[in-house]
Amino acid sequence: MTRFRILCLALLASTATPALALPDDANQPIRIQANAATLDDRRSTAVYTGNVIITQGSMRLTGNRVTLTTNDAGDVSKVVSVGSPATYRQQPEADGSPVDARAQTIEYHAADSRVILIDQAFLEQAGNTFQGQRVTYDIERQVVDAGRADVAEGENAERIEIIIQPRKRTEPATNDET
Repeated sequence: MTRFRILCLALLASTATPALALPDDANQPIRIQANAATLDDRRSTAVYTGNVIITQGSMRLTGNRVTLTTNDAGDVSKVVSVGSPATYRQQPEADGSPVDARAQTIEYHAADSRVILIDQAFLEQAGNTFQGQRVTYDIERQVVDAGRADVAEGENAERIEIIIQPRKRTEPATNDET
């Protein structure tokens, strides 16, 4: 029974996690490290606990507890990582800057290729940072949306903070006054 359970967890992880990565990363092997794992066939979930590290190519997801949920076809539909903080890192392009993110909870929605950072959310790429209670990152479009998490209008809430670095100029400045 234990060998069957381990095999099922390995199969679930191998069919589920490629959706976490961009196409270049999807062809790389998946590695899951954790202190414990539980598979629930009825709910189509696998729960990894204790210093969980999931890697595939340039993608790395960490947390204290990571829950993978699959759809009827066996593909991952949602990954939820909870940590202090949970982290996400991926290199979107070979020549681009990596995306680094952290939050108390990180949700990955496979169908939308979207990462949602909840509670103490922080996302950084190429020196540009987005920080607040909730930050959403659309992986395919590389679009960030930062805002409040479920706060009614007028209630006290933490404001978002965005820092955008100036673009680097490729040509030297010229003095046209002469």
